[in-house]
Amino acid sequence: MKLRLAVLFLVMSMVSFSQTEEEYKVKYAIETFFDGFHQSDSLKMKSVMHPKMTLQSIQPNKEGVQTLVNQSVDGFIKLVTQYAKARNWEEEIQSYSYNIDGDLAQVWCPYMFYLNGMLSHCGANSIQLFYQDDQWKIVSILDTRRKNCGE
Repeated sequence: MKLRLAVLFLVMSMVSFSQTEEEYKVKYAIETFFDGFHQSDSLKMKSVMHPKMTLQSIQPNKEGVQTLVNQSVDGFIKLVTQYAKARNWEEEIQSYSYNIDGDLAQVWCPYMFYLNGMLSHCGANSIQLFYQDDQWKIVSILDTRRKNCGE
Protein backbone atom coordinates (compact mmCIF):
# COMPACT_ATOMS: atom_id res chain seq x y z
CA MET A 1 0.00 0.00 0.00
CA LYS A 2 2.79 2.44 0.92
CA LEU A 3 4.65 1.53 -2.25
CA ARG A 4 1.55 2.23 -4.37
CA LEU A 5 1.10 5.63 -2.74
CA ALA A 6 4.78 6.46 -3.24
CA VAL A 7 4.63 5.51 -6.93
CA LEU A 8 1.37 7.45 -7.41
CA PHE A 9 2.89 10.52 -5.74
CA LEU A 10 6.02 10.25 -7.90
CA VAL A 11 4.01 9.98 -11.12
CA MET A 12 1.72 12.88 -10.13
CA SER A 13 4.68 15.11 -9.30
CA MET A 14 6.38 14.30 -12.61
CA VAL A 15 3.21 15.12 -14.55
CA SER A 16 2.62 18.39 -12.71
CA PHE A 17 6.18 19.63 -13.30
CA SER A 18 6.61 18.49 -16.89
CA GLN A 19 6.55 20.85 -19.84
CA THR A 20 4.15 20.54 -22.72
CA GLU A 21 5.42 19.95 -26.25
CA GLU A 22 4.64 23.57 -27.18
CA GLU A 23 6.53 24.85 -24.13
CA TYR A 24 9.56 22.86 -25.26
CA LYS A 25 9.32 24.41 -28.73
CA VAL A 26 8.99 27.91 -27.28
CA LYS A 27 11.90 27.31 -24.90
CA TYR A 28 13.98 26.01 -27.82
CA ALA A 29 13.48 29.31 -29.69
CA ILE A 30 14.48 31.33 -26.62
CA GLU A 31 17.51 29.13 -25.90
CA THR A 32 18.58 29.35 -29.55
CA PHE A 33 18.45 33.15 -29.34
CA PHE A 34 20.53 33.25 -26.16
CA ASP A 35 22.97 30.60 -27.43
CA GLY A 36 23.54 32.84 -30.45
CA PHE A 37 23.93 35.83 -28.12
CA HIS A 38 26.58 34.06 -26.04
CA GLN A 39 28.37 32.75 -29.15
CA SER A 40 28.23 36.10 -31.04
CA ASP A 41 26.37 34.21 -33.77
CA SER A 42 23.96 36.60 -35.48
CA LEU A 43 22.71 33.92 -37.88
CA LYS A 44 21.67 31.69 -34.98
CA MET A 45 19.90 34.60 -33.28
CA LYS A 46 18.15 35.70 -36.48
CA SER A 47 16.93 32.14 -37.11
CA VAL A 48 14.39 32.61 -34.29
CA MET A 49 13.77 36.36 -34.62
CA HIS A 50 10.64 37.67 -36.35
CA PRO A 51 11.55 40.31 -38.99
CA LYS A 52 9.53 42.92 -37.04
CA MET A 53 11.04 42.05 -33.65
CA THR A 54 11.37 44.83 -31.06
CA LEU A 55 13.75 45.21 -28.13
CA GLN A 56 12.93 47.39 -25.13
CA SER A 57 14.30 47.85 -21.62
CA ILE A 58 12.91 49.43 -18.50
CA GLN A 59 15.91 50.92 -16.76
CA PRO A 60 16.94 53.99 -14.78
CA ASN A 61 18.17 57.04 -16.67
CA LYS A 62 21.03 59.30 -15.46
CA GLU A 63 18.72 60.86 -12.88
CA GLY A 64 17.67 57.44 -11.58
CA VAL A 65 14.15 57.64 -13.00
CA GLN A 66 12.84 54.42 -14.58
CA THR A 67 12.37 54.90 -18.32
CA LEU A 68 11.37 52.80 -21.30
CA VAL A 69 14.26 52.52 -23.75
CA ASN A 70 13.78 51.27 -27.32
CA GLN A 71 16.80 49.50 -28.77
CA SER A 72 17.51 49.06 -32.44
CA VAL A 73 17.57 45.36 -33.34
CA ASP A 74 20.28 46.03 -35.95
CA GLY A 75 22.31 47.95 -33.36
CA PHE A 76 21.92 45.10 -30.87
CA ILE A 77 23.07 42.52 -33.42
CA LYS A 78 26.05 44.73 -34.29
CA LEU A 79 26.95 45.07 -30.61
CA VAL A 80 26.72 41.33 -30.06
CA THR A 81 28.82 40.43 -33.09
CA GLN A 82 31.47 43.16 -32.78
CA TYR A 83 32.06 43.50 -29.06
CA ALA A 84 31.28 40.12 -27.57
CA LYS A 85 34.75 38.79 -28.29
CA ALA A 86 36.27 41.60 -26.22
CA ARG A 87 33.77 41.06 -23.42
CA ASN A 88 32.74 37.91 -21.66
CA TRP A 89 29.02 38.16 -20.99
CA GLU A 90 26.40 35.69 -19.95
CA GLU A 91 22.69 36.11 -19.39
CA GLU A 92 21.73 33.30 -17.03
CA ILE A 93 18.00 32.54 -17.26
CA GLN A 94 16.70 31.54 -13.82
CA SER A 95 13.33 30.04 -14.83
CA TYR A 96 10.61 30.02 -17.49
CA SER A 97 6.92 30.76 -16.97
CA TYR A 98 4.75 30.11 -20.03
CA ASN A 99 1.41 31.40 -21.31
CA ILE A 100 0.46 30.00 -24.70
CA ASP A 101 -2.72 30.58 -26.68
CA GLY A 102 -2.69 29.21 -30.22
CA ASP A 103 -0.03 31.09 -32.19
CA LEU A 104 0.87 33.46 -29.34
CA ALA A 105 3.28 32.70 -26.51
CA GLN A 106 4.42 34.91 -23.66
CA VAL A 107 7.32 33.79 -21.48
CA TRP A 108 8.53 35.39 -18.24
CA CYS A 109 12.22 34.73 -17.58
CA PRO A 110 14.00 36.18 -14.54
CA TYR A 111 17.73 36.46 -15.26
CA MET A 112 21.15 37.36 -13.87
CA PHE A 113 23.59 39.13 -16.21
CA TYR A 114 27.32 38.60 -15.76
CA LEU A 115 30.02 40.72 -17.41
CA ASN A 116 33.57 39.37 -17.28
CA GLY A 117 32.51 36.93 -14.56
CA MET A 118 31.02 39.59 -12.28
CA LEU A 119 27.31 40.13 -11.64
CA SER A 120 26.40 43.28 -13.58
CA HIS A 121 22.64 43.40 -13.13
CA CYS A 122 19.50 41.31 -12.94
CA GLY A 123 15.87 41.56 -13.91
CA ALA A 124 13.23 39.79 -15.93
CA ASN A 125 12.65 39.24 -19.63
CA SER A 126 9.11 39.33 -20.98
CA ILE A 127 9.38 37.54 -24.31
CA GLN A 128 6.54 37.36 -26.84
CA LEU A 129 6.61 34.81 -29.64
CA PHE A 130 4.50 34.17 -32.73
CA TYR A 131 4.08 30.72 -34.31
CA GLN A 132 4.67 31.22 -38.02
CA ASP A 133 5.72 28.81 -40.78
CA ASP A 134 5.92 25.87 -38.32
CA GLN A 135 8.31 27.69 -35.98
CA TRP A 136 8.13 29.95 -32.94
CA LYS A 137 9.64 33.37 -33.70
CA ILE A 138 10.52 36.01 -31.11
CA VAL A 139 8.44 39.12 -31.74
CA SER A 140 9.42 41.16 -28.72
CA ILE A 141 11.74 41.20 -25.74
CA LEU A 142 11.06 43.68 -22.95
CA ASP A 143 13.39 43.49 -19.97
CA THR A 144 13.98 45.16 -16.65
CA ARG A 145 17.45 45.95 -15.33
CA ARG A 146 18.38 46.54 -11.73
CA LYS A 147 21.51 46.45 -9.61
CA ASN A 148 19.95 45.24 -6.32
CA CYS A 149 20.02 41.55 -7.12
CA GLY A 150 20.06 40.08 -3.64
CA GLU A 151 23.52 38.56 -3.97
